[in-house]
Order: sequence, then structure tokens, then C-alpha cells
Amino acid sequence: MAEAARRASVSHATAAKWRRRYLDGGIGGLDDVPCTGRPPIPDVVLRRILSCTLDEPPAGALRWTTRSVSAATGVSQATVSRTRRRYFPRSGPTEDVLDNRASILAYVGIHPSGCVLGFHAAAGTRGTPASPARTDAVETIVCAALLRRPILGDDGAAQGDAVTVLRRAAERLPPMPAATLVLDVALDATARSWLLRHPEITVHSVTGADWLGLLHHLADAIDPGQLAELQEVQRRIRLVRRDPAVEFVWSRDEGASSTLTAGLTPQLEAEPLAHDLIPVIHAVCAAIADGELHAGEAISVRRVARRSGVSAGRVADALARLATEALIDKQAGRYLVPAPTPRDVAETYTARGLLGTAITRRLASTGIELPPILDEHQAGLVRCHELGLTADACSIDLDLQDELARAAAMPRIGSMFVRLTLQLRLFLAIFGLDYRYPTDEIVTDDQRILAEIRRRDPESAVEAWRSKIDNCARYMLGRLRPMT
Repeated sequence: MAEAARRASVSHATAAKWRRRYLDGGIGGLDDVPCTGRPPIPDVVLRRILSCTLDEPPAGALRWTTRSVSAATGVSQATVSRTRRRYFPRSGPTEDVLDNRASILAYVGIHPSGCVLGFHAAAGTRGTPASPARTDAVETIVCAALLRRPILGDDGAAQGDAVTVLRRAAERLPPMPAATLVLDVALDATARSWLLRHPEITVHSVTGADWLGLLHHLADAIDPGQLAELQEVQRRIRLVRRDPAVEFVWSRDEGASSTLTAGLTPQLEAEPLAHDLIPVIHAVCAAIADGELHAGEAISVRRVARRSGVSAGRVADALARLATEALIDKQAGRYLVPAPTPRDVAETYTARGLLGTAITRRLASTGIELPPILDEHQAGLVRCHELGLTADACSIDLDLQDELARAAAMPRIGSMFVRLTLQLRLFLAIFGLDYRYPTDEIVTDDQRILAEIRRRDPESAVEAWRSKIDNCARYMLGRLRPMT
């Protein structure tokens, strides 16, 4: 028996089992018998569990949970948890794809020929454990591969055209010295020959279920300063999800464009630099909140680059733009954190009130359909009020107002409005304010604005907007006077 086990490369117990089955039933006893364990999940249910992240979470929720996935798919929470542990393991064979380096996601390509994610090295030497928000956004990006495949099972074939995927990525990758590409198709001879002519590109082929197993490794490796961009890519993938086609392209240098976004809200600005302003302002605000920066101090380009995931050269360009637009100060060639006064805040709200008046009047008078994301933001505000999350309410409310500006399709006014949003975020960080007025009043004001726009009543919509701006200014200035 030991010799038989050795020759068959199985254990002694396995050889003994098969001998016993042969003695009991002859050749027929070697046939497979029906399994007595838990039946496998049907492919259609498995696909639904894994693809929930491609849709917006239920109203009032910030992200999908095992409970909400269970409710959406009709299977138990235990089944959802077991499936997620199987397809999204904490560690696996793809663990060393980025060598645990801090990385910047620079390109996402979903195409019938294959899926690819492109990365550049970030300033940090190692990644950091991902927050739930970062993991949630990366999950949507990784699972976007399901747009082109029915399911990524253990035996999923790595079918596709690797060289086509590589060429498309190389054309759109931001110009950097080196890049790492992760593909969900196998590399054939043509692709390997192409790579020999592009030594600056490192490629990893991760196929089948191992592609989904990238989730936690990538989420930990991606620079936390890129969270805002990751969430924007997540939002765009969810919009494309509604289209039956399966092509999606996003590149940092192209301002997050998609080949399937015809009919979506136009971008507020076409300048290539514009999409760097938001992550740079977020990074400056985070440095202020952490006590690394104070009003009047010089802003370190290198530190902002590390926090935002934007290259040092592009950070410098963005700071120059922010200084030109008076969002930050510049003295003797250095960029400084501004030291705003209550008068600055009042002027900002005055300008914001005028621009918002034009935006709400247009939305209410032209019959423009409001995008669903506004209702999602509103539901998020309600949830923040219920949980007492004032800081989250601040961010969501400003996001909701920016979405109104985008929906109005007034590029020049919308662009100025979004700039004022960046200024408000900076003011809040400098003054150390949690928020401007109680969350229940934020919810009420926003509900009224959306309702009046949908009633097609321009005058009432404008009145609702002005009332909100008055509340914002009154509460914020009320907080500032004792501080100053």
C-alpha cells in the first residue's frame, strides 16, 4: 500500500480509501459519489454577491455591508461572509504584486480584451493599512472586471488580447519614469515581445479568482491621500454600470474620463490641471487638522505630494493656481496657509450665494433632471444626523452643493462655485470648526432646495438657497467672532 501511495503521489490514507472502494464495488466503486455537504452557490447568485459594489449602496448607507448584500441577494449573511472571505482573502498568491510599496493608482481600463490597473510609486516606502472607505472604493474598481466577464471563478480562463490591453494602457498612462500594470489576462508571446521593447513597464498577470484576491493588497498599498480620486473613479464606474457596454477608461492625466459617459454631466472645466486642485486642498486641510500646518506657515510641496498622491511638479502647479485665485497666499516665492478673517468668510458666502442663485434658478426653470447622486447625498446627511457625525455631514453637504453646480451645466459659474467650496474646506480646517450649523437644519434646508427645484419653481428654489446660505454664514460667523 505504501508503494502504491508513493507512485500515485497521494497519502497512505487516500490509497487505502480507494483500495477499499475497489474491493467493495469493483470498477464501479471508483465512480464519484454525490457530495453530502453544502451545495455550491449558483453562478448567478455568486455574481450578484460580488457585483453589489458596482451599484450604489442602499439609501442612507455609506457603503455595502454583509447585511445589505444579504437583503439584496436573498441569501444569508453567513453565505455572504463566507463568499467574501473566499474571493477577498486578506492574503494570497497576489500578495507581492506591488512589493508592499506605497503606490498611486494612475490608470483603470475595463475592455472586452481585458482589464488592467496601472500604478506609479508614491513617495512613501510602504503602504499603510487601508481605511474602510479606501477598501470600499478599491473593491468597486477591482470588481469592475465583472463588467466584462460573467464570473471570475477558480477556473476562469484568462482569455483576452494582452497586447491590445497593454498598448491602450501605455497610451494613457501619465508620463512617469516607470509603471506597474496588473492585467487579468495571460501574457502570450506577442505581449512578451512588446514588453521587451518597453522596459520601463513592469507587468503582472493575475487571472481567475486571484484577480479579486488583489483587493486588500491594493487597498493597503494605495496612498491614502488618493482617497478622493478613488471615490470619484468608484462613482464613475457605478454610472457606467447602467450601460450594457463593458468599456471604461480612467487616467489621472485625462481628468478621469470614461469612453461611455456620453450623456453624463459635463466636466466643469477642461484644463488638465483642474483635477489636481481638489486632492491638493484636501492634503493641505489634512495637514492643518493634524497640526503640521498653521495659518501663515509655508506649505511644503513635498509633504503635500506625499499626502495627496500627486507628483511634486503637479502639486507646485496646483499651488500656483490656488495662489493666483487667492485661495492661498504667496510671499517671496513661498506658498503660505492663509490667515482668513470673518470678513473673508462673509465675502466667500456672499459670492457663493450669488453663484448658487444662478445655479438653482437654472435647474428649476429648465427642467434639468437631477442626478440620483443628490438623493444619495441627502440620505447620507440624514444618516449623519442620526449618528451625530458632524464632520461627515460637512463633507457630504459640500459635495451635494457641488453636484448641484455640475448638474446645472454652467461650466464657468460651476467652476467658480467649486473653487469657493475648496476655499470653505480650507477655512473650516484653519479655524478648526466641526461645521457651520446643526445637522438637522442642514437636512431640512437641502430637502427644501431639492424639492423646490423638482417642483420647477425657480423663485421658491432661489429663496430656499438664499435661506441656506444665510444659515451657513450666520452660524459660521457666530462661531468665529468669539475666536477672533
